[in-house]
Amino acid sequence: MKRLFAFGESYEAKKIVKTSDSIIGYNGDTEVFVFRGIKDWSQYQLADGQEWDIDEKMAEAAFLLDLDFRVSMLELGVV
Repeated sequence: MKRLFAFGESYEAKKIVKTSDSIIGYNGDTEVFVFRGIKDWSQYQLADGQEWDIDEKMAEAAFLLDLDFRVSMLELGVV
């Protein structure tokens, strides 16, 4: 379990994802907490030695976009 500290409170989840303006805690596929519209990131800290998880949907979208770009480049004959 990972632990997030925010505003003097502690939140636990198996996976804690940081996006451009949100933090979402998941246990499996279930959201257990969420902070949206974050502007001041100094209020949010993971426990020592812990790292943010990657949003799998965003990672997959980025991968597919990169793949599409590479295929387009091959079709144009750019190596």
